[in-house]
Amino acid sequence: MGKRKDGLTNKMERFAYECATNGSSITAAYEAAYECENMSRAAMSNEASKLLARPDITMRVEAIKSDIEARKLRSLQAQDINSRELVISKLYEWIENATPTDSMKIKSAELLGKSIGLWKDYQVTEEARSSDDIARQLEDRLANLLEGSDNEGVTSEQEQGQGNVH
Repeated sequence: MGKRKDGLTNKMERFAYECATNGSSITAAYEAAYECENMSRAAMSNEASKLLARPDITMRVEAIKSDIEARKLRSLQAQDINSRELVISKLYEWIENATPTDSMKIKSAELLGKSIGLWKDYQVTEEARSSDDIARQLEDRLANLLEGSDNEGVTSEQEQGQGNVH
């Protein structure tokens, strides 16, 4: 029963693995890792609790759980990529094989364009203004127009025309 580099014995590693993967009781994990033929359930439970109280065992259980979750995530990402590639290849196939007037060809091109981000929907938002703000801005603008200093909205031809009139 040699120890591994992390200081755990093979039985401790098995116990940690059983705790992390099976979701069963710690007693069942202890029973799977150790020889328990001559032990009562209470004794197994006690020994399992002692093992799980050790920081190195707890850290190993968490590391195994993290590793399992990372593998699941990678698997899901690979499935997502495969599904995406399948959909895109099918869209290409439909574009190439459909007749020019076929609505499937048009819809396939649209979906393919969306999948590669060819065009994106966007919304133009305007800042909300209160009626008092609008009234104040209109009054300021009218005052500037009356003074002759507001050129906003005036075209260059109108400005040149105004200069020739004087």
